[in-house]
Order: sequence, then structure tokens, then C-alpha cells
Amino acid sequence: MVRIGLLLLLAAAAAGCATPAARHADYTAQSVALDRQILVMIKESPLRRYRPGAAWMPLYGGSAPVHQSRVAEDLAAEYHLQLMSDWAMPALGVRCFLAAVPLSRSPEEVVSRLASDPRVESAQTVQTFHALGHTDPYYPLQASAAALRLDELHKMAKGRRVIIAQIDTGVELEHPDLQGQLGQAINFVDETSYAGEMHGTAVAGIIVAKADNGIGIVGVAPEATLLPLRACWQRTPEAADALCSSFTLAKAIQYALTHEARVLNLSLAGPPDRLLERLVEKAIERGMTVVGAVDPVAPGASFPASSPDVIAVAAADTPSASMRVIYAPGERVLTTTPHASFAFMSGNSFATAHVTGVVALLLESAPELKPKDIFGLLRSHGGQSASGRAPSLDACVLLASLSRRRDCHCCDTAVAPRAPRRTGDPPS
Repeated sequence: MVRIGLLLLLAAAAAGCATPAARHADYTAQSVALDRQILVMIKESPLRRYRPGAAWMPLYGGSAPVHQSRVAEDLAAEYHLQLMSDWAMPALGVRCFLAAVPLSRSPEEVVSRLASDPRVESAQTVQTFHALGHTDPYYPLQASAAALRLDELHKMAKGRRVIIAQIDTGVELEHPDLQGQLGQAINFVDETSYAGEMHGTAVAGIIVAKADNGIGIVGVAPEATLLPLRACWQRTPEAADALCSSFTLAKAIQYALTHEARVLNLSLAGPPDRLLERLVEKAIERGMTVVGAVDPVAPGASFPASSPDVIAVAAADTPSASMRVIYAPGERVLTTTPHASFAFMSGNSFATAHVTGVVALLLESAPELKPKDIFGLLRSHGGQSASGRAPSLDACVLLASLSRRRDCHCCDTAVAPRAPRRTGDPPS
């Protein structure tokens, strides 16, 4: 058994589409240790406008406005910081500056002082996150398609017209089972080019691999559109060991917010990160369903899955004390991998991908569903049992109940879910 670990270091730093004006050529995010980097948020002018679209992107990712740049330079001089990059976060009304703290200073002490500075909206230090997975090519085929009853699911929905944002390592765009399934690929990792990588390609295949093309596998939501947003990068070729930062991830979430994504797939786990937490809250507020992986080692401290409105996912039979966790297939899952190939993958990241696909099916069937509605429906058909054993998500019964279908094998056991509670209704 070969185990691959995807280590996602959500530091408040690292490489991200840096603007030349804010970064010195000899002092880049890649050259500074993650634990010496901080993020400083400065309020943006309310007069500045951001619009989605190709013509809008240079402004969105371009140089900071003069006022914010001057404030950042003044702060850098006063607190002995080295500015490296910046990015607009219009969802939060701030400009995010990436900076390095000198060896003679404590990042925590600098952040504490910055937080009380009236010119600063907020500041934070580095956070480290991880998600674990492994490959197992020697076990017999154990198709998740059978566990989820994809044949029956796809009689009811295939994810049509649903946009899913996958924030991960790069996806192999030319993979024959992914061609035509992907929206525009965007790279948020500075000093690199977009590349197809192991973890991102595997997650994408589970979600949207093309159906009925005579090649490989079938995704859970084969008619959804996936936005492959690269905010993480592999450290070594052909491995799922990768790094990413809260800066690169925040930029990707901001992009998803402005490009009509209904579902956000995040395979991350670790302590809370305030900037990402705020962006995730904004995404949910705007109707985006966020799906996150549970850390099997520390399920109670898995961010973003620990956030109350994020759908927390683990592989079936993974021990967890939380009643919030949704369980889905995550062991020995056949999926797409780089070089137009396929492999068996295991881990909570891949269980998360299955739930993301199911969410897309629900949204095709009932586009008016809100994130809390979706969480309630999933929990009613895939939460922890009273015995403590983790049952896998019964997506067929769930979708049949929602769509009121009577022409599928699982329809006889379908139980109509509780109708979504309307705003103003008393709590049940």
C-alpha cells in the first residue's frame, strides 16, 4: 500500500499572484519561511468597483490603489516589514497585503501591534493545515459508483447548469475523461505555471468525469461545470504532497465568489484561519454550499469542516465523535490521474469530492435550496447512526425523495425529507 499525504499548509503567506509594485524581486514569498510571513488587511475604497469577466481580471489582480499602497508602505517602514504581494478581497472590502517579519521580531507580537493600529482592518499570522490521502493499487476494484448507485442517480439528475469551484492542486486539463467538463483554469500560485497534478486531477474525476464516452469512469455530477482553481502546488513530481497558503486560497475563494459557483470543494483541515473563515462565511451567505474534509486525527479541530455551516465529510466508517459529519465512499476509489491515466485513491479528500458531486445533483433538482437546506438533507441520509457506526450517504434515496421520482430501484425506500424552513418560520 502506497500512502500519499496531501499537506496543505494554509500559512498566511506563500506564493500568490503577486503584483510587481508590492514585491521586491530579491525577496519573494518562495524565499521566506512560512512562519515568518503575515497578512495585513487594509480597507479598500468603497468607490472602487469590481466586475467579473476577462476584462475585469487585470484590475482585480493588478496594483493596489495609491492610498492603500501608501498605507502599506508606511506600515512596512514603521513595523520593519518586507512587503511581498497584495490582492483585492472585494467580498470583504479589503486589500490583503502579504509581508515578511524580520528574524529579530516575533510575528505574533507584530500582528498584535498591527491589530490595534487604526490603519489596519485586521492582521494574522501563519496557520498550518493538512489533508491526508493515499493510493492503493493492489486491492480489488471497489467502485464507489456501486455504493452511490450512480446509474439510479443519473436517471434523476447529472448536475446540469451547476458550477462547482474546486480549490486544489492543478487538474490535468487534457485528460480524456475530463475534456469538456472544465471551466477556465486559473493559477493563483505565483512564480509557477498551471500544471496537472495528482490530487487535483483525482478529485476532479470523482466529481465530473464524463459519462458515456467509452473512457474510464463516470463522475458523480458529469454534467456540472468544474472550475479548476490552482491554489496549491506539488513539492515533488508525481506525488500528492503539496503546499498552499491562506493567501493563495483566499484569492481562489474570492474568484469563486465572483464567478457564480454554487458549490465549493475544499479538502483542508487544521486550526481556524480568520481570513479564510470570513471568506467562507461570505460564500455561504451568498448561497454557495461549502464542502470540507474532516481530519481523521483531530476531527474536532478540522477547519473549514469545523465551521458550523460547512458540510463536514469523512470516508465511510471513519471514527468521529461529531454528529455533523456526512459519510461517503473514500476508500479505494478509482479516479482520474495525470498522464491520461487512472488509479485507486483513498482518503477523506475523495469522500469530500463525492459529497460535492451529490450537492450538484441536489441543486439541479432544486436550484432554490440554500446551504443549510442541503446540509439538513444530507444529514438525514448520511449522518452518524445512533450506534456510532458511520453509515455511507444514501444519495439515491435522498435524490428520489427530493425529486419525487417513482421509477428508480431505491424509490420504494425513499422518505420525503423535511421541507426547507423559510425565513421567519419558528425553529422546529
